[in-house]
Amino acid sequence: MGKSFTQIQLNIHQKLALEANPICITELADGGYLLNFNKDPHVIRLDQSFNQVWKKDLQAQTINYVNCMITASPDGKMMALSGNEMIRILDLDANLLWAFEHEPWGKFLGSPCAFSADGQLIWFIVPGSSALENDILYSVRACDYKVIDTWMMDGNQDYNYMFYPTPDNTAMIVEAAAGQDASLLYRMTLREGKIKCEELSQCHDRIMGTFSPDGKEFVTAPHHEDGIELFSFPEIEKTAVLKEKELFADRNEYPTTEDNDSVEYVVLYVNNKTLLAFTRFGRLLLIDRESMSCTGELVPEGCEIRAYDMAGRPTTDPREIIDYAGEIVTVSLTTKHQLLLTHNSGEVRLYNLPETLF
Repeated sequence: MGKSFTQIQLNIHQKLALEANPICITELADGGYLLNFNKDPHVIRLDQSFNQVWKKDLQAQTINYVNCMITASPDGKMMALSGNEMIRILDLDANLLWAFEHEPWGKFLGSPCAFSADGQLIWFIVPGSSALENDILYSVRACDYKVIDTWMMDGNQDYNYMFYPTPDNTAMIVEAAAGQDASLLYRMTLREGKIKCEELSQCHDRIMGTFSPDGKEFVTAPHHEDGIELFSFPEIEKTAVLKEKELFADRNEYPTTEDNDSVEYVVLYVNNKTLLAFTRFGRLLLIDRESMSCTGELVPEGCEIRAYDMAGRPTTDPREIIDYAGEIVTVSLTTKHQLLLTHNSGEVRLYNLPETLF
């Protein structure tokens, strides 16, 4: 007898039509959002109902294939724009507070600017000033923008970096991705004014997800085909594994004669008891944390998954189906227990999650 599996239908709560999908959707402390785009220099600030608060030209477009990344402080008083050649800290009315110029990033590389969980520290990485100098990590005091310490990274224009605040206000997890070649995770800690760098070798070639709400562990997605792995924090010990073969063992809702479904780099905590995995077919699978088994999926309104044949044409003939493609582009969860999606039609959509998940 198969395991219980429930498909949970979600109605659209709010949506906003845009001319293009945003590069970043940054949630603010007041429930609003900041959006920036690939070819448009404007940043849009929205309130929690998707009403536009302001739209300003902040030169936040992609330059030389380097995305401008936007982050916000936990108290909602500051935002950071990390572009090709400059870090900028602004208030929420887009007034410049501080700027840090640096050498330009190479194509498809870069680093966002990150705020610690308590908002006291600002972290970012910039390229070295010469071909002989590696990328440099900075830890800066948020109250006066004083550089506390720096650390030279392992790579020299080799990685695209991401930061993940941890339950430890003095620590960050840094993900260094080299395309399809490698994905490395580091724990950066500031102690007594000095940065300590620790490569998390037990998380080698993993894609960072999110921390559990209780802060006791974090989830990682596979860079290739190793399934989902969980690690304790701060010990960084592997606590649970769900192989892809086990995740999809009883999933025959989307049969195919060729490629099977797989996890698409994104696994998030819905709460301490439930995980959410985004798949290559465009599914949003729910995983029970205790048993590490797939118990259901979210089915958002207006997000179709189409079947295709060998010629790339839509088909409904099960004998011809070799692949599926969904309409969801990006997936995130808000602090208000909502599912936030970008859709390939150019819409940002918000869905309320059912209380039964919490």
